[in-house]
Amino acid sequence: MASDCMICFLNLSVAFLPGILWMWYIYRSDKFEPEPLGKIIAVFFGGFFIVLPVIFVELGVSSILGLSGDIDSLYEAVGASWFVAGLVEEFSKFGVVLFAVYYTKEFDEPVDGIVYSSAAALGFATLENFFYMTKQGTSIILVRGPLSTFGHLLFSAMWGYGLGKGKFHPKIAKRLATTGLLLAAGAHGLFNFLLMSKGVFGEAVGAALSFCVLPFTFVLWLILRKEIHKSEEISKFNPNRKTDELYEYDEE
Repeated sequence: MASDCMICFLNLSVAFLPGILWMWYIYRSDKFEPEPLGKIIAVFFGGFFIVLPVIFVELGVSSILGLSGDIDSLYEAVGASWFVAGLVEEFSKFGVVLFAVYYTKEFDEPVDGIVYSSAAALGFATLENFFYMTKQGTSIILVRGPLSTFGHLLFSAMWGYGLGKGKFHPKIAKRLATTGLLLAAGAHGLFNFLLMSKGVFGEAVGAALSFCVLPFTFVLWLILRKEIHKSEEISKFNPNRKTDELYEYDEE
């Protein structure tokens, strides 16, 4: 019993490391008006604990769609990737940020959307990592830490960027948030689908598709860098800001 408790504690401790490291990377990107650590931690744990009700929602959606959980057909892979994981998980992380911090005074520049979406995503990935480690062994973190954990951050940054910009463009806020959510769910679903492809297309084709996750993640990282740069460029705290776009309604 004591040994099991020690392994559980070790897995939980290790599960936090990738989330903390990736959060540090994003936090450093918020150069002009860094967010309060207390708020970031609160959103992180909001994402962490939202995993528990999400498990039941995903089971319900799977039941409605008639998914067995065995990824042995195209229907199973598409349903599990886009409709169960992609939509449900991105909407849940979005809800954490929307209700926990979006309407507070701390959310005061566009890049905050990316910072807080990252916190919620990394909290979510942390508990998810712990469950995977408990089931498949501690070593699974060597893959999930640099890849799946970062993936959660990259997906959610899409709606985080839309949420951040929309805060200062009220007339198009819903459109930006909805577009970001759909893009995030789509990217999340594609990521999962590529990893699940062996069960659908066989070892050879599945291995090739699974490898595509690496360049896909790299492209998403480039998009994230661009989103951060654009958000910081129009921040009202940027002393070198050359545009008043932050305060103007536009159709971009």
